[in-house]
Amino acid sequence: MCKCASFIITKGPKVWWLPKSDSHIEIITFFKLHADGVQGPNTVAVEISPDGDNLSLPLATWKYKVDQDSVPEWYDAADCEKACRVELVAWAQSKLTGWNVKEAFNPINPLKLKTKRISKKKLLELLKQSASVGASVGASVGDSVWASVRDSVWASVRASVWDSVWASVGASVRDSVWDSVRDSVWDSVWASVGASVGDSVWAYTGGLFPNITQWKYAEKLGPDPWRPFLTLWYAGYVPSFDGKTWRLHAGKDAKIVLEWMP
Repeated sequence: MCKCASFIITKGPKVWWLPKSDSHIEIITFFKLHADGVQGPNTVAVEISPDGDNLSLPLATWKYKVDQDSVPEWYDAADCEKACRVELVAWAQSKLTGWNVKEAFNPINPLKLKTKRISKKKLLELLKQSASVGASVGASVGDSVWASVRDSVWASVRASVWDSVWASVGASVRDSVWDSVRDSVWDSVWASVGASVGDSVWAYTGGLFPNITQWKYAEKLGPDPWRPFLTLWYAGYVPSFDGKTWRLHAGKDAKIVLEWMP
């Protein structure tokens, strides 16, 4: 699979790329380039990628790499890399704007935040709103409530950015937040509440993409359907639901600070 950022170089050198794809094959096909000649390749496929696929790292630190076994006689590594790095700036302006790149790759874990003081009345209101959002999206999807939020974010974000970026963002949030939150919610109750905690993780992921104003399966909820989850998240609270009781957790040990039975 091609990594971002992917480019095709032709003689000149001239650099080609696509706003919504990092597939070398798709770049070649779209621009109708002749990749193979009688005497060998006519084009050079290259990638300029950050360590660990962390797109928040400075562009100057991204590494240039030729992604094919042989190159044409006209290929000059220094000149071609220079041309690609010029295009990398345009590539970044196209693909790394409109969403919170820095936080996506350095996500905030609510259970590691200093909990903000919010009245129990307001916390209960936010908890009820979060439950309502999940139920509304679930009704639209025709799926379980918790899978529905995942489906909404998954479908909407993938339609907004290309697959390689979505895969990197998903991996970052999963590894940095999901695993840590899961470890904080004790094993004895994780089996019954894990899916609902995941709902907040997915809502947080969606909140990293403010450029998306219409969310699949959540169209009736307006341009910012995840706001109740996000308000709780940035205040240091994580909701859970075991099928009967809603709870709010806070702190590194996921202490229960509020319970609500609908």
